[in-house]
Amino acid sequence: MKQTFDFEQFDPPALNERILRRKLEKRAERRRTVILAVAGALFQALFILLGLLCWSNAPAAALACIGFAAVSMVGSGVITIIYAREGRENYDPVY
Repeated sequence: MKQTFDFEQFDPPALNERILRRKLEKRAERRRTVILAVAGALFQALFILLGLLCWSNAPAAALACIGFAAVSMVGSGVITIIYAREGRENYDPVY
């Protein structure tokens, strides 16, 4: 069988337990961040639907629910922008 890649041409990257653990922690943090973002979006959708459902019975409560969801969306957007900018500067890629 013909060898397609010469493994002796380059040295393999140096790996140790600390680097692998840090990589696992970053993956777990990314997974938790995605789960938290999805939970926040579902929470906001819940408040919008709650506001729409109680619009005919309690318009003030409906406006409060929709307003809370709107303020929450704006806050989440701001936090996402800040996290994306600051996180990029502090990101330490592990190879």
